[in-house]
Amino acid sequence: MTREEISCFTNRITTGNATGIIVVLFDIYSCYTDEAKSALRQGRNEKSIREYTHALHQASQVLRHLKNALDFKYDIAKNLYALYDFCERALARAVYSLDVTEIDNTIKIMDQIGDSFREISKKDEAPPVMGHSQKVHAGYTYGRNDVNEMVYSDRNRGFFV
Repeated sequence: MTREEISCFTNRITTGNATGIIVVLFDIYSCYTDEAKSALRQGRNEKSIREYTHALHQASQVLRHLKNALDFKYDIAKNLYALYDFCERALARAVYSLDVTEIDNTIKIMDQIGDSFREISKKDEAPPVMGHSQKVHAGYTYGRNDVNEMVYSDRNRGFFV
């Protein structure tokens, strides 16, 4: 994952509400599975396999976060846990078999669940989880492809002496 993608995901997490953060996790999962597939397409040399394994490990970490975020007082959480667990086991199989079809199977499942959370997120008007985080505004500078980020905060943070 590139630094720009990490920065974008971090900004979305710090400004998002609970449902929005779950949507970000689905986007991160998609990014890591895409990375794994492209690493395997580059060949089956040591470097590519290491990148492939790392990307799948990171995708598994996202699945663990999603499993930990479930609220089991709702019945649907049990079904989601089973789906996340299936995907996590499929990724483990993909690491050892170097089989992209295992990854594709998880992508189909995760895309459908992610689309559902995206729809829920559109209707969720809860405030951001991190209420005291700084606001970040990004815009294009006069460089060719540079994005300059400035931090804007309407709160005084820290102590004045």
